[in-house]
Amino acid sequence: MNSAKSIIYVNYSPYENSGKILDYILENFENVFLFSIGFYNLRNKRNYNILSIYKDRKLQKTYSLFQLPISSKFVFLLIPIKSVITFLEIIFYSTWLKVKLKRIDIYFTVNAFTAWIGSILKAIGVIEKTIFWVWDYYPPIHENKIVMLMRYIYWQFDKISSHSDRVAFVNRRLLDLRKDIGIFQKDAQYPIVPIGTDKLPYTHVDKKSNKKVLFGFIGVLKKSQGVEIVFDNADELLKEFGDIGYEIVGSGPDEDYFRERAKMSDIHVKFYGYLEGESFNDVLRKCAIGIATYIPDVSNVSHYGDPGKIKRYLSLGIPVIATNILEFSNEIEKSGAGVIIDYYNPNAFVNAVKKIMGKHSEYSKNAYALSKKYYYKKIYPRMFTFT
Repeated sequence: MNSAKSIIYVNYSPYENSGKILDYILENFENVFLFSIGFYNLRNKRNYNILSIYKDRKLQKTYSLFQLPISSKFVFLLIPIKSVITFLEIIFYSTWLKVKLKRIDIYFTVNAFTAWIGSILKAIGVIEKTIFWVWDYYPPIHENKIVMLMRYIYWQFDKISSHSDRVAFVNRRLLDLRKDIGIFQKDAQYPIVPIGTDKLPYTHVDKKSNKKVLFGFIGVLKKSQGVEIVFDNADELLKEFGDIGYEIVGSGPDEDYFRERAKMSDIHVKFYGYLEGESFNDVLRKCAIGIATYIPDVSNVSHYGDPGKIKRYLSLGIPVIATNILEFSNEIEKSGAGVIIDYYNPNAFVNAVKKIMGKHSEYSKNAYALSKKYYYKKIYPRMFTFT
């Protein structure tokens, strides 16, 4: 780690501690100023826009920032208004913090728009260095023209922010994309820093001895996440295993849709909504299989991501069923930590469940072993070290 003492960290809720990144920052910086920005309306979460001030890992004070409640139907339409508000609040409070603290060493974010705000703060002398940890790429392709326009505009910020003082990528696919379109030279070297895993006790219980097969999902409830694949295969699953449960942790724009699907299904489904802290671990560790079956649509941003949900499943020794749209899918399959399926193959999901449940202990141990490779304390230091 370097000698930096203070950091501004900006992220969208509920991703502030994905891969234990907030924990790492709190462990390594004396003064931490976290801007949590709301994008989706999440049930069970009252405040979306918050500035949290930490000193020596302890929360000192929180400030509620301006909150614009928006129906899920109008999220993308009103992005410009929300973005202007976000811009003004980060600029104002960061400048105020600079006056109080005299020096702010690092501005760190995972979003292209907020990374651009960081470059402005550096230009006016508020912060010393900027770090952009690139989590995603939003293909400017979508059936909704408004969404397509917003993605195009976001991509312009992404190209600018790709020249922050420090740029790291969660996978090589994101870096190669920028090389292919000429943002970087072909021989440019940038660190690949995946989403990290936690080091949790391994408490595997052989799920084959349980009569109920329990699936788990954690994340934002959007149709693109493939949450409904369990409902789509309910009849076959019930015929094969007799009793099926589904634990769903999280909230999001399509939550009502999934709740309706659950009502029409004979599967026992429990929605937990957004859970504070890490209480979701207690829910997930009961589950036999983690769901990460992203729909392979060309407009799905998950093609370029490194989903934190998968790293969470692995940290708990939970085998994963995922689709082959992630770069990380190859590693899941090679390590025997789960099964990768073709989303549109009608038999693939049930066959994958059979395969995992037939050797659940083995798959579970492989998942936990893979998680050790990505322990967050091992992989994050290179992102914050300036040479």
